[in-house]
Amino acid sequence: MPLFFRFYLVVLLLLFPPFLFAKQDLRVGVGNFPPFFIEEGEKGLFLDITKAVFKLMPEYDATFTFMSNSKLLHEINDKTGDIDVACNIFSSSKTDAYLSEPLFRYTDVAVSKKENNFIINEITDLKDRSISAYQGAVDLLGDEFKQMAQKNERYTEHGLPSKTTLLLAMGKKDVRIGDVFIFLYDLSSYKYKKRGINANDFNIHRLWSDVFTHMAFKDESIRDQANKAILEIQNNGVLQQIYKEYEVYLRFEESAQ
Repeated sequence: MPLFFRFYLVVLLLLFPPFLFAKQDLRVGVGNFPPFFIEEGEKGLFLDITKAVFKLMPEYDATFTFMSNSKLLHEINDKTGDIDVACNIFSSSKTDAYLSEPLFRYTDVAVSKKENNFIINEITDLKDRSISAYQGAVDLLGDEFKQMAQKNERYTEHGLPSKTTLLLAMGKKDVRIGDVFIFLYDLSSYKYKKRGINANDFNIHRLWSDVFTHMAFKDESIRDQANKAILEIQNNGVLQQIYKEYEVYLRFEESAQ
C-alpha cells in the first residue's frame, strides 16, 4: 500500500472512528408500565438502568421496543422473533435465553395510613386487616402470606396496581400490598396532589426481601459483556444513584414500628 494511502487511513481512524466501525444493532424488548418502563420519552427506572448498561457497551446500538411482559417472554424465546434482548425477566420464567446477573429490583411492602397507627411488623399482623394487593401476590409472597390471604375474607387482588393505591388512599382498604416504587409513583399523580395526599401520610412496612429480575439475551457472548457492565455499575455507584434519583420526588418516612 502506498505511503500516502496508509497515512490517509491513519487519519481516518483517528478522526472518524464511528464511521469506520459500524455498531451492531440490538433490538431490546422492554415492558410498558410506570415507573419502571415509560414509553413516552423512553424513560423509567428500569429503562434508565438498561441504558446505563449499554452505555458501557459502545459497540452496540440499542433500540427499545415496548410491549407486555407476556409478549416479551414469547419474543425472547422465539429464535426468529423481533428482539435480541428482553428486560425484566424472572429467573423462574421458562426461557432458553441467557440470563444476566440480577439487575432490576422489586421491593414489595405493606402500606398503611399513619393516622390508623397500625402495628405491622410481621405477616400475621395483617390477618384482621382489609387488604388490596396486586394480581398474583398470593402465589408470590410466600406460604405464610398465602395462608393469611386465603383465610381473610377482606383480601382482594387487582390487575391494575393503581387500583390498590386508590383503595388505600380513599380509605376503602386498611393495607396496600405491592412494590414501593409503584405506590410512590401513583401518589405523585395530580389526583392525589389536589387532595393534599402525599407519601408522608403513609407508613411503609417492610415484610419481604427484595426480588430481582434479569436481562435475557439470545446471544451468550453479548450476555457475558452485559454482565461485566452490570458489575461495573454496581461497583461504581451508578446503579445506586439511579435508584436515588427516582426516590427524590418519592420521599417518604419509614415506619418507626
